[in-house]
Amino acid sequence: MGRFNYNAIDDYGKKVRGTLLASDEKSLRDALATMGLHLLNAREQALGGALPIFRKRIKRADLIQFTFHMKTLVAAGVPVVAALGDLAEQSENPAFRDVIQDVRRNLQSGAGLSDSFALHPETFPEIYVSIVRAGETTGNLDGALADLVRFLTWQEDLSSTIKQATYYPVTVVSAVAGLIFILFAFVFPRFILVFKAAAVELPLPTRIVIAVSEFFRDHGLKLLAAAALAFLLLKLYQRTENGRLRVDGWKLKIPVIGKLIRAIEVSQFSHYLASLFRSGVEMTQSLWVVERLIGNRVIAAVVRNARDELMAGGALSTALRKSGEFPPMVLRMVSAGETSGNLDQTLENVSHYYDEEIPRAVKKTFAILEPVIVLVLATVVLGAALSFFMALYKMVGAMGGK
Repeated sequence: MGRFNYNAIDDYGKKVRGTLLASDEKSLRDALATMGLHLLNAREQALGGALPIFRKRIKRADLIQFTFHMKTLVAAGVPVVAALGDLAEQSENPAFRDVIQDVRRNLQSGAGLSDSFALHPETFPEIYVSIVRAGETTGNLDGALADLVRFLTWQEDLSSTIKQATYYPVTVVSAVAGLIFILFAFVFPRFILVFKAAAVELPLPTRIVIAVSEFFRDHGLKLLAAAALAFLLLKLYQRTENGRLRVDGWKLKIPVIGKLIRAIEVSQFSHYLASLFRSGVEMTQSLWVVERLIGNRVIAAVVRNARDELMAGGALSTALRKSGEFPPMVLRMVSAGETSGNLDQTLENVSHYYDEEIPRAVKKTFAILEPVIVLVLATVVLGAALSFFMALYKMVGAMGGK
């Protein structure tokens, strides 16, 4: 079966664009004809191929709402094709409506629901497809969809918590940085001309501020170009497997912030693995999916090694312990779950723990960083202002003496 991107037209002249699984272009044409669509052109795309650059991204809130209603309709006994048709009509997002209709057309052509979702990875992530596929295999699709609602809601809550915690410090830093730029770019240069014209020895702090201001004036563009180049080189380096592994390792070692990053990654690991394993996905397959979903490559490498050890007959807790990247509490709970044969519930308990711990850790981390950031920026602004007042005071004193 191949993946075909097609353009078609219905009996009313409306153009339809989508993706359909078919063995060849003739099968594609026949499948579309059964749906009342006439093929205009098609292009076969390799599975796992690059995604369209300008395709509109679907919000997670829309996906949560879709999954919740899908679960309700399936649990009520509504056929999946009919449920998708109802949800497409009710969708207020035109881009999402097109995706749902495309999924429905693939179902009508004989593809499975999970395979139809997999054609739209920009909307339905890999964990979503894996859990739906497990639900199809076990005959518990409504249960799998219910697990997805809980999982997606957790993701949305975590994202919202981090955004709310970072909003204030980002606003403060931006405002003070703007003030510093205005002072050094427009205010201080006017005073520097006055100070240089005065026959007075300027205080050391004033001379330092003048030197810094002139340096940025003379070499500011070069510094910006160098910073942009360094940023670009870092991004290119991160695109290599070794580069991303090193940078992600550095992130975990950053004081205060590194501890928070590790907690978020471990929380995601436990949520991903618990959701997949509870839905019926085999453990090694679950770890394969989790490795691809984990953002930090250091933790992802630990998951990959754990999968290899599990396939060789080892234990998950032993593999995680060897890495030294997971907290002792998590290791003890995973080990207890393996011993009792209740690993899915143990992972769920770890997830619940981090659901409460992450918001506290985020607030605690930014509670520490906020005063430090404000103090550093305030010191720069007040130090610069004080140095100019010292120079003015000395000039006035010299004029009074004369």
